[in-house]
Amino acid sequence: MLTKYEEAENEYDLPAPMFPDIKSAKVHKEKNAKPPGLKRLDTLVILTAEVLIMIVYGLFVRQDPIPKPPYPSPGPGDNPGLIDYVEPFKRYPPGYDNYSGSPRSSQFKLQEYYSSFIQISFFVFLAMPWSFSFLRKFSYASATFALFTACVSIQFGTVMMQFVDRVHCVFLKSLLTSPQFPISDAILARLGLKDYQYKCQIQIPPVEVQDDFGMRQLRQGCYCRMWDEMSANKTLITYMPLVAAQTLLVTGHHNFDTFSFAFSFQNIIDGMYATLPTLISFGVLVGKMAPAQNVVLAFMNVLFYAFNYWVCIYLIGAFDGTGGAVTTHVFGAFFGAACAAVATPEGAESDPDSQGRYQSEILSLFGSLMMWAYYPSYNSFYAPSTTQQTVAVNTYLALLGSSIAGLSASAIFNGNLKLTVFDAQRSCIAGGVAMGSVANLLATPWQATLIGACGGVVCSFSGHFIRLFCVERLGIHDTVGVMSMHGFPGLVGWLAGVFMLLPLNDDILKGDLQNNYLTYEVPWSAVLQHRNGNGDAAFYQAVIAPMTISIALVTGMIAGTIANKVTTIEKRYMYKDNTFFQVPEDFQTQEEHIADIHMQEEEDEGDEAFL
Repeated sequence: MLTKYEEAENEYDLPAPMFPDIKSAKVHKEKNAKPPGLKRLDTLVILTAEVLIMIVYGLFVRQDPIPKPPYPSPGPGDNPGLIDYVEPFKRYPPGYDNYSGSPRSSQFKLQEYYSSFIQISFFVFLAMPWSFSFLRKFSYASATFALFTACVSIQFGTVMMQFVDRVHCVFLKSLLTSPQFPISDAILARLGLKDYQYKCQIQIPPVEVQDDFGMRQLRQGCYCRMWDEMSANKTLITYMPLVAAQTLLVTGHHNFDTFSFAFSFQNIIDGMYATLPTLISFGVLVGKMAPAQNVVLAFMNVLFYAFNYWVCIYLIGAFDGTGGAVTTHVFGAFFGAACAAVATPEGAESDPDSQGRYQSEILSLFGSLMMWAYYPSYNSFYAPSTTQQTVAVNTYLALLGSSIAGLSASAIFNGNLKLTVFDAQRSCIAGGVAMGSVANLLATPWQATLIGACGGVVCSFSGHFIRLFCVERLGIHDTVGVMSMHGFPGLVGWLAGVFMLLPLNDDILKGDLQNNYLTYEVPWSAVLQHRNGNGDAAFYQAVIAPMTISIALVTGMIAGTIANKVTTIEKRYMYKDNTFFQVPEDFQTQEEHIADIHMQEEEDEGDEAFL
């Protein structure tokens, strides 16, 4: 005989399933799954990186002295008429060699640098992160992680770019002992130098000193060796103060301490220029990398950017303008693409959250407009004083040309003669990228507008066609479209620079046509390292793009592989703010709404197929 409990158990009916099918159950599980947040490894890597940077700062970094010391009077070992005033290999802004004993005159120059410092800071730390925040569920992380990556990058880049100068001095000193350049009376006579090791003073008038690129490197190497001598024996500084001042200028040192780096407006802006390619690479990987991976990306991008810059500008002797169309924009874009090829999981591009939404696109467009406004300041900071106005105006004209031509091309390439916000955000900036080459010094107004227009059209074309090709055929997903915004317009600027340098012959550089070629004076000695007038400047300009792309692709794959070894992020947590942030309640509502929409679309497609 069954008890009442056994009878109740037999009569119990199983409840109806909560979900009618497996698809609904999967959607419900994804909605209620709690994202992991930051892993312990993320926090550990971030804190370790910051602690290491602080240790380096504590040991080696000093504040740059203000005001600058006055230009020294000649010492007993100086002969002012015989000092070799060779051009520095380090790039400087206008007024870098303005020695004055008046603190007020130094203050005026500092105010100019501070103005550029603020404008370039807005460009790098505000405008670029905002331009990335177009993803519909990743706006928090896009802007925050971009700023975070930039902060890591500039701390490392400010020191790294000064370290490049130190490395180049070691290279130049090695030339002095190379079998190809033996220290002999014949070599000294060609250079017009008394003594490599101590004097750096010429015996013949400066105009008679041989001034090709190789000889100039040897003369710079003399000052690098002179810095070693003065660093070891400070008495030489007081004995030859004019030579000491020229030694600091040529070598990029700020004092004669053996291990010391400086923090000044100029050095920090150097760090900002090294940060920009990191942010460009970050744009390819937005939403697909964890914070710890961003730290790896920042360090390795700055390291390899500095290496590529050293090879292209210091070793080869090319001039990439003042905006770095190749060394900055092309390098950053191709480095990020190579990193994405090995670090992005398959199928990441098919995630519906990798697309934008209306509100986020507005914020991203605002960031692009801020970049548009500050681009002339970014491109013109390192231009020689007589060409700063020309560079700023040419950049402005190029931005105008790219904005109009890019939007017109957008309507044509879109097929239905409607604009896309993707092109509005990116093609308007492409002109500034294209005008970042040596063409910004030499272009006339119509040429600047044409170069910018070509950059805008190429940006729109690559966004509509090449971007899809990279995803479908190469498996490279560019989240923000930086290949369209920076990579291909940078190549337009590179080609423009090569063509602009082709007509430069000896008469234009040194002869009767020097003042007739341009309406303003271009200090060729501060611009071109190859200026023999036989096409050498155009040749070395043509070399740097293939070399930069090769270096960027190889090093980008290395960086992506290392980043994947550190940590990864699951594909289901990509492109979502609630993976790393506490989000408001309406974020979950939005998530449910989007999921319901996709379910309804799939059901409608199934019904249509059935009918």
